[in-house]
Amino acid sequence: MRSLKFDLSKTSATAWQAAVLLTDAYLAGGWKADQLLEQLPSEFHGGRRKTCQSLFLGALRHGHRTRAALNPFLRKTPRTSVEAIFLVAAYELYEAPEEKIPKIIHHAVQGSKLRVSKPESALINAVLRKLPPVFVEIKENHLAPAHRFSHPSWLVEHWAHAFKASDCEALLQWNQKIPTTYIRSEEALPAPFEATQWPGFYCAPTHEPWLERIRPFLESGRAYVKDPSTRLAPALLNTQPGETVLDLCAAPGGKAFEITRGLNGKGLLLALDLPGERMERLNQNLARMENEALVCKSLAHDLLTLQPTDLSKNNYPSAFDAVLLDAPCSNTGVIQRRTDVKWRLQAKDLKACAKIQSELLVAAGQFVKPGGRLVYSTCSIEASENIEIVKAFLKSPAGANFKLKDQSLSFPWETGHDGAGAFLLQAEN
Repeated sequence: MRSLKFDLSKTSATAWQAAVLLTDAYLAGGWKADQLLEQLPSEFHGGRRKTCQSLFLGALRHGHRTRAALNPFLRKTPRTSVEAIFLVAAYELYEAPEEKIPKIIHHAVQGSKLRVSKPESALINAVLRKLPPVFVEIKENHLAPAHRFSHPSWLVEHWAHAFKASDCEALLQWNQKIPTTYIRSEEALPAPFEATQWPGFYCAPTHEPWLERIRPFLESGRAYVKDPSTRLAPALLNTQPGETVLDLCAAPGGKAFEITRGLNGKGLLLALDLPGERMERLNQNLARMENEALVCKSLAHDLLTLQPTDLSKNNYPSAFDAVLLDAPCSNTGVIQRRTDVKWRLQAKDLKACAKIQSELLVAAGQFVKPGGRLVYSTCSIEASENIEIVKAFLKSPAGANFKLKDQSLSFPWETGHDGAGAFLLQAEN
């Protein structure tokens, strides 16, 4: 993959130009949105970085609607560099007051001259002038939900069968909102951070810089940036002082923060994840939580091949009082926060996720002590990735000694935060 930092460092690129570059790179494939934002050079800070991020993520959030609006005016699929300009400019146009429309179009056309050919720039000029009336029609005439709420048609149809009509529309509306940033802290945070209805979670301000105000909290491990939905699985696990806990699929360590609060400074937390770059951040987070009586360690290993002997040879228990499996999933509960999920996710992925989740849950079960607890969780709102996985496990030989004791489900339009599913399974003595 080419270095975006190098591309941007050649000129003093504006926030708009950088957003177009990021959108182009995303459309070309091989990147996730958050990976691209991490590529922004250090010079992109403050307002310039914030504007770039807003334009880039806005282009993706509203991109399916833009593609539907563009379709009648394009004879063939444009190059990604051209489509990137369309997506960024169309995002600006969608909610713009009428008097600002000419300025937005002029700015996009002038900017296009630096990145595309003269005929392509002329095409951008001609097509952008036709989009505002199309957007008005989409908004006022309540056309297909997939177009109105800028989602892939297959996903809207899937949810239309899974949820009642009002809930489906509420979900689509939720996904299109700008996500709130939350901070988890057991200490009161200074103004302008506001306490929320969820104890220990604070809402970050939206109209002023805030990172420097709480940097000491974040660097010391006293606070983490995380959504309130992340409290559900650790709450079900309900760790107690002195227990041994196995945190599976643990990186980067957000749920470990909650687990160690239950251990209250005494016990063992072993966090496991696949070998890779994410382990470094996991280890940094664990180091902030450890003390003389609380051991916090990590193990880089594939859960599907993990054996009790792999643990014992590293002087860890072969079975634990509590095991948390936060399984990889479709991410359909966090589309508001990760808007590019709408672009990456395919219908076949739902079945693929369910398959690996079932395998992981079977593997996790073998590390629970008799009488111990196993919590299975996802950030999906799909029954096929949540309750259906649990039911299948309980009917299997691997789950025969477990009982479903409790569960927590978050549907964003109901809870007001990310979607998630968490299930508490108790092992028999």
